[in-house]
Amino acid sequence: MNNKYSECSAEIGSVTYAMKAQSALAAAAIPSEIIKSEASSRRGCIYSISYSCSQANNVRAVLASARIPVKHWNSDE
Repeated sequence: MNNKYSECSAEIGSVTYAMKAQSALAAAAIPSEIIKSEASSRRGCIYSISYSCSQANNVRAVLASARIPVKHWNSDE
């Protein structure tokens, strides 16, 4: 995602949950991108959702409503 706003991310874990999160955000008209984190767990890769920090509160609400577990929130603000 390339825009003038700072980017935040939510560490989701599995690619399946990351895809569900991206779909839930798209339904709420919040642009997002799935990114593969540099770190890995003992079970494999870790995936995150990247989004504009100006949408942080909305993203938290949408993911909570969709019951998508977030392991860690990262902010560039």
